Amino acid sequence: MGLVVLGMAGVVSVAACDPHPGADPEAAAGAGSGLENLTPDQIVAKSREADAGLTSLRGTVRLEQESGTLEYALSVDRNGACSGTVSQGGVDAEVRRQGGTVWVKPPAAMLRAMVPDAGPELADKWLTNAGLLGGLYAGYCDAVLRFATDGGPLKPADAVEWSRTAVRPVGGTRAVILGFHPGGGAGQGGPGTVAIAADGPPYLLSVDQGGKNALAMRFDAFGEPVAVTPPPADQVVDAGGYRITLGIQR
Repeated sequence: MGLVVLGMAGVVSVAACDPHPGADPEAAAGAGSGLENLTPDQIVAKSREADAGLTSLRGTVRLEQESGTLEYALSVDRNGACSGTVSQGGVDAEVRRQGGTVWVKPPAAMLRAMVPDAGPELADKWLTNAGLLGGLYAGYCDAVLRFATDGGPLKPADAVEWSRTAVRPVGGTRAVILGFHPGGGAGQGGPGTVAIAADGPPYLLSVDQGGKNALAMRFDAFGEPVAVTPPPADQVVDAGGYRITLGIQR
């Protein structure tokens, strides 16, 4: 299985994230010095080591699919905290997760598609105990963290060619830009680039991949606290008794 298939699965799937022990923070902190002088394979290895030690981050994702554009912007940490938005077809839903509880606030158009039996009591409310719906949105949180900390497109893979293309700022951080070209096989996706921080810890900053399912990802706010405020009680509805569908996008 090639590099891009591994990375794409981390974005689209909604499987839970399995936290793992991180790398030595001091080793990661020193890894950015002179990064641009290393070979592409050495740069990738150092970035994977640094990313494995991350405790929190913010990720933004844009994925083009036949069914439409999926976008999400989420702050996540290893304790399961998550806060942000998920956009499907240009319509935003808010999501929060804290201590295993997931709250989702879908807009009216999305609510009608997800909860066919929804009445006015669900309008502009946060839904909890929403079964598959909560699992879907929690899965986006897990995917962001897993993609960044488990190596994402930096995982070893067969028939992948790396090349160093430039050193330039990405999101205000000086970064080494590496190009990749996946080898044959259906579903591998097109060529793309990754940006890895050249100063400080060599974190993965961005991924851009062309092809049929074009993908763009950005990562920042490394190690920053993820503050999640539960919605007010009078704005929360237990959706356990409603029929929920996930037909709008997977």
